[in-house]
Amino acid sequence: MSIVIISADNNESEAKIAVQTADALGYGKLGPEFISEIAGKYDIEEEKLREALTNTPSLLRGMPPKKWQYYLACIEAEVLQRLVDDELVCWSLAAHLYVLGVSHALKVRLISDNEQQAEIIAKEQGTTLQRAKKLLAKENRRRVQWCQAAWGQDETDPAMYDLVINLDQIDPDEAAKTIAKAVGYRKFKPMTYSRKCLANRLLAAKVKTILLKTMTDVNVQARDGRVVVTTKALKREKQKKTVAIKEMAGAVEGVNFVEVHINNDIFSEAAQSLR
Repeated sequence: MSIVIISADNNESEAKIAVQTADALGYGKLGPEFISEIAGKYDIEEEKLREALTNTPSLLRGMPPKKWQYYLACIEAEVLQRLVDDELVCWSLAAHLYVLGVSHALKVRLISDNEQQAEIIAKEQGTTLQRAKKLLAKENRRRVQWCQAAWGQDETDPAMYDLVINLDQIDPDEAAKTIAKAVGYRKFKPMTYSRKCLANRLLAAKVKTILLKTMTDVNVQARDGRVVVTTKALKREKQKKTVAIKEMAGAVEGVNFVEVHINNDIFSEAAQSLR
């Protein structure tokens, strides 16, 4: 059966409609609570994983880029591992940003009127509507920046989704019914190609998680057990790093061939030449 990935600019609406959709379909639920399970498996502070899903790297917040990339890789790998099982409704785990191309994953975007959201914020925080609008605009900018930094995607682009629902025109109950009905459309049925696509993404994510424990700037692609890793290194370290990557990636279950491409780290080379 299909997978449903729901994202929204309002966390409360997102969770409510996701749960209603899962109940209507009889699907399992994969929401933000899953973070605690991931934290336990990788021995990472749960709060650190939640922070990585919310903000870009910051040394002031104790979230250097290296750790941030690793935390996101852990989340991606574990979420994809669950999605392989199908019949799931997933939300609040950024899955809509890394299942692009998986045709049996119905990707849904819920949108709301900023004016109404600002009114809610003003009431909850006891502030003026004008200030609430500024806070909302700041939050929207932060989210766009995070998506671009984390996955190189703009989650506000409707082209990313199979279904976009305006909650100003459709109430949550009807939205859940609409999503549940859309799942039955034949194009969202799992096919051999789409299952392979998801499996390839999962394998790449597993390899990336292993590599990012000790490396940075790692890009991993996988196809039918063949893994291609692209990264950077100083000229004198290329051979050593290539051997290390092949050893680590090759040890991941499902990998039968590893190809490594290493580009010159020109910035590090320049910095060392000035010493």
